[in-house]
Amino acid sequence: MKPSFDLKEYFPLHFRIALLATLVLFILAFQLIPEREVKPYKPKVHKAIKVEKLPPQLKNIVEPPPPPKPKIPVAAKTDEEVEQQTIEKTDFTGFEREAEVDLEVPDFVPYDTPPQALNEAEARRMYLEYPEICRKAGIEGTVYLKLLVWKTGEVKKVVVLKSLHEACDAAAVKFAYHLRFSPAKQRDIPVSVWVAFPVKFVLTEE
Repeated sequence: MKPSFDLKEYFPLHFRIALLATLVLFILAFQLIPEREVKPYKPKVHKAIKVEKLPPQLKNIVEPPPPPKPKIPVAAKTDEEVEQQTIEKTDFTGFEREAEVDLEVPDFVPYDTPPQALNEAEARRMYLEYPEICRKAGIEGTVYLKLLVWKTGEVKKVVVLKSLHEACDAAAVKFAYHLRFSPAKQRDIPVSVWVAFPVKFVLTEE
């Protein structure tokens, strides 16, 4: 009968022998493998650039001056011809009115700075007249207007939103065209916008 072989009993011994053999193989590998030097990568030059100096005759080239313009013979004018070509005086008193601009502006235009009336008190005093027919009839109230304030601050168009009386409406529209505004601004750029503007007619005792 063969003696039994216990693996658990001899396992620590076999483990030490295997570990020692592995270390010996690693040490021999490091000793036998030659050391390699790492060299930095250098890009390959496909084509060398050759710089040549210009010959002396091609340096400091001075362009010749342009040829003089040919003279055009002009016949001398007599005193009568000079008088006929004299421009007559005109009655021009100022600049002509600018060409009609496109007033198609949407009802809502976004803006950062709203327009502000600059001369409302002065324009009201000088141009807003209370219609006599409304005064005698005791009509007072507010006319609501929609003004197209152009990017220059001028009122280009007036629409009556809520009427009070035909005469009051006409007076309010006339007054609105004399208003001047600081233009609305969108990112510091003037823009044309529509604004609502009330015009009040109040009776006062004289």
